[in-house]
Amino acid sequence: MFQSGVKTDNNPQAFKAKVAIRRNVMAAIGQPAVFDAFAGSGKMYSEVWREAGSYTGCDLKPQNDGRLMFCADNRRVMRAIDLTQFNIIDLDSYGSPWEQAIIIADRRRVAPGELFGLILTEGAGFAYKSNVVPTAIAHLTGLRAGIVGLGKKQDAVIDRAIAGLVRRMSCSIEKRWQAEGKSGAAMRYIGLVLKGKG
Repeated sequence: MFQSGVKTDNNPQAFKAKVAIRRNVMAAIGQPAVFDAFAGSGKMYSEVWREAGSYTGCDLKPQNDGRLMFCADNRRVMRAIDLTQFNIIDLDSYGSPWEQAIIIADRRRVAPGELFGLILTEGAGFAYKSNVVPTAIAHLTGLRAGIVGLGKKQDAVIDRAIAGLVRRMSCSIEKRWQAEGKSGAAMRYIGLVLKGKG
């Protein structure tokens, strides 16, 4: 497990941990074909994903740097394209990645024995501290609105959401890496290698 101390990729500690997690996932998958759902200005592309076998990004802002990119809401794109062409999907959101993760679970079948990489940046710490259960988290975990003390149980909520996602995808977790932010947003940077069940 990596330990990190910050909120966004602008901080060197978080950036190093995020790069390391992506390198670990890429090494575990082999022949990576990446869909970067929150591609942004391309920092992760420059550091890691440019070494992948193929790369497709998505962002709401146009990026004119030569990367193959969709300029659109990633939820719409993921509902429209063939996700089986990717074996790593990066959900580096600044909030909650779970709505996009559910789209992946429902649209990207993982074949028995196939390895699939999923990167999650989970930043719903403020919602948990306010005892708010995001809708996608409720779907994956069964938690209901009005639960008190979620802020102190953030890691348990994330573990439960990952378990729900993995069940939905009919996979097992082969490997997991995680780094933690120490800011008020309590960011979690997670890398998963999933394996399709027979």
